[in-house]
Amino acid sequence: MRRPLWLFAVACLVCAPAWALPEQTWVVAISNNRGEANELALLYADRDAQQFAQAMQVNGGVSPLRTVVMSAAKAEEVRDTILALNARIRETAEGKPTALVIFYSGHADAQSLHLAGSRLRLEELEAMVRGSAATVRLLVIDSCRSGTVTRVKGVRPAPEFEMNVQGEVATEGMAIITSSAAGEWSQESDELRGSFFTHHLVNALRGAADQNEDGRITLAEAYAYTYAQTLRSSGRTAALQHPTYAYDVKGKGELVLANPETGGKTGRLRLVESTTYIVSEEHEGGPVLAEVTPAREAATLALPEGKYFIQERLPTEYREYDVNVAAGGELSLAALPYRRIRYDQLVRKRGAEQTSVHGLFLLGAGRGEVLPGERGSPQVLAGYSLDLPWFTLQARLRGATASGLGPEGQLPRRHDELGVGLALQRFVDFSAFSLGFGLLTEAVLHQQTFSGTRDAPTRDALGGGFGGLISIERHLVGGLALHVEGGPMTLVFREAQVREFAVQGDSLASPFTWWAAGGLIWRL
Repeated sequence: MRRPLWLFAVACLVCAPAWALPEQTWVVAISNNRGEANELALLYADRDAQQFAQAMQVNGGVSPLRTVVMSAAKAEEVRDTILALNARIRETAEGKPTALVIFYSGHADAQSLHLAGSRLRLEELEAMVRGSAATVRLLVIDSCRSGTVTRVKGVRPAPEFEMNVQGEVATEGMAIITSSAAGEWSQESDELRGSFFTHHLVNALRGAADQNEDGRITLAEAYAYTYAQTLRSSGRTAALQHPTYAYDVKGKGELVLANPETGGKTGRLRLVESTTYIVSEEHEGGPVLAEVTPAREAATLALPEGKYFIQERLPTEYREYDVNVAAGGELSLAALPYRRIRYDQLVRKRGAEQTSVHGLFLLGAGRGEVLPGERGSPQVLAGYSLDLPWFTLQARLRGATASGLGPEGQLPRRHDELGVGLALQRFVDFSAFSLGFGLLTEAVLHQQTFSGTRDAPTRDALGGGFGGLISIERHLVGGLALHVEGGPMTLVFREAQVREFAVQGDSLASPFTWWAAGGLIWRL
């Protein structure tokens, strides 16, 4: 019987007793990268099965002697293995609790698993699992569709296969989880080196799904976490993916699939906030071991002993850690040093999911002399900034005023400017600051007004400005940064030719001067 996700999430929070997998738990992890002749070969189905089997051993306490991993097997081999295992369970159970967990990653359609040119009907697979003498049976199927940076796990859309748990199940029951709903594609990722679904299911078993902080991962918690994270990951591709389940387990409380705190060859890493963490092996750019978004703050993740590069993704920045995890030890990210990387820097180095960062800035500025007898003019500059992967684009509005004297120290004047411009810069980011190089161009409205003993009309003129820019930015807090810029500039405008206080004509002027500004930029 199928239920909506919220019922499963509620089950996670109910204060019901929970019981672990029995000592006699058998795991069969099946994979096949090859489907039928017209299906594109997968890359990571085998790794999915290995990762799931390892998680069940390390975090679920399943004995390696009761774990079977089948790679590139055909339908007949899979059938024989499950039937032989069912016979062994019947012979050795002797009334003790037992569990059977079957996992599959590979191609499938609405009726069958596709195993290297052979087919195993889903109806038959369900019957073999349901007919097992094991007290509890769990069937997990990661198959169907694919998209974007992914490979197709199946070729053509088909109705969702129905796996209804019948009333004649054995004493405790059976659960079935599939990686996608009807008509959807299951996806595997080159970055994660596995499917979205299996990747998040494995991380759920490592501790990311522990909603109630009891150190145990129930079946309900594992499904709820895997559903939410698979939906989030597939939301970055061409097609959403919704894991589904059929669940009928009778008994006293929740089934515990994993206890991450007891893994002998693992260490515990306590995270900080409930945000997304990318865990890479060895160093930045290394293979991604885990992409997790824990269900709560200060969640604990069980990781194999080793060296890791961890990226914590916060709303305005990434934090990067180098971590050494020791078997049996515990580390807290809150106590470790980190490097702060702002989102504008990540966009520029093409390392963020988003492709742009918006900002606002306000600067005070100064400029050298433009007209003879005119002192340097104070400036105010406001604008909008857009950081893109290859460059930063700015729209700028500038206001300026200057005063001076005309020929022979007479005819005092005031010179006002209003400039609208664009700046294009390329930033290079260092640990302590960012350095930018670029060009500036603007259209300028000039206005001169005169005062004194002689009457003179107000003069208006349009002109332009062109210059180079060198910028330095220093991050302060949150999205706020100190911004300083400057460079050479040329203004182009029509300049009146005055003789004996009378305008005799005009000519094109292009004075060369300098420009400098400083203030704050706030990236949203």
